[in-house]
Amino acid sequence: MVLKKGDFVRINFTGKIKELGEVFDTTYEDVAKANNIYEPNLIFKARPVVIGARHVLPGIDKSLVGAELGDKTKIDIAPEDGFGKRDPAKIKVIPTREFKKRGVDPAVGMHVELDDAVGRVQSVGGGRVRVDLNHGLAGKVLEYEVKIEEKVNKKEEKIRQLLELYMPGVDSQEFKITVKEKTVDIVLPDILRVDPNATVGKISAVRDIFTFIDAVDEVAYKDVHRRTAPSEKKKQKAQKQRRPKAAAKPKTESKSA
Repeated sequence: MVLKKGDFVRINFTGKIKELGEVFDTTYEDVAKANNIYEPNLIFKARPVVIGARHVLPGIDKSLVGAELGDKTKIDIAPEDGFGKRDPAKIKVIPTREFKKRGVDPAVGMHVELDDAVGRVQSVGGGRVRVDLNHGLAGKVLEYEVKIEEKVNKKEEKIRQLLELYMPGVDSQEFKITVKEKTVDIVLPDILRVDPNATVGKISAVRDIFTFIDAVDEVAYKDVHRRTAPSEKKKQKAQKQRRPKAAAKPKTESKSA
């Protein structure tokens, strides 16, 4: 089955800096641990991707077009199809006092936010701080090994894949999805009701639903609140609190002879 733009797939991959052979990205937990890039808060599993939707690096996206389910390929990615070429204009020199005003004591190697971007401090001295706003892998040729694990065809599962992509901290099976003709109802998991980042994820998912899934004209997110029955232990505690206290016996005074 030859894949094309707009297909929904799941892929596993491992990315290296080609000249160093250094692994910097992977969907495999064992590979992450073996290369000291494992982080316990990250989820390691096949990545949901819509081909052509820029969900992955351009070089990976291009390699998926014309590939087949089950293919495992090794590709070299030039900087322009990876994290971009290095741009000298993105190296800024800032007076040290500007950092001091923000309570920041700049040091070489520190990552700082500047002009709505994150950069790395290259040098500090003479009252000036040199900051590189290029991506850390800009200008690097990358090597990726990619395996196409699955192609998703059902409309409900395509929607679930997009929800997983844009709200990755939640088990996608916790979304309750109902498709009725051209309308989609999505009941959100409880955890998303208090997640400030959920709004951006919901908007991004809807955008891609309308772009890549035919015959969907309306998407409704629903917060469902249900009364939870108190546990037996809580019931007993409540009954004990409501029980009237026994009246205290009056004290009797003893008279001395």
